[in-house]
Amino acid sequence: MALSLVKNVTKIVIGGGALYVTYDQGIWGEGSQSTKALTRLSGQLVAKQPPYVKEVPSTEQMAENARNTWNSGVMKVCSGLSAAPAFVGKYSEKATTSLALFIRQNLHPNVGK
Repeated sequence: MALSLVKNVTKIVIGGGALYVTYDQGIWGEGSQSTKALTRLSGQLVAKQPPYVKEVPSTEQMAENARNTWNSGVMKVCSGLSAAPAFVGKYSEKATTSLALFIRQNLHPNVGK
């Protein structure tokens, strides 16, 4: 019972504190106050950004990179599939020749002489 009461009071205090801070900053006031608060807050956020955040590409750049990577992968798969018959023919001929040579040398040792 006491633990439940403490949890609920903590939630109410956190919510009330958040409401007080946002009201004090002018977020819940007139439009001009809200605009000033947003400008002030965004200025603080930009100033406190770590240096690597400035290196993060925009969403447009990320979309372009993802599209190019996807298209490149599709082209490689398609070119591999189109070249598959030639590779299969080449390696099957090589396997047939090797198997025939193996049979001649191991199963019929006197045939090659």
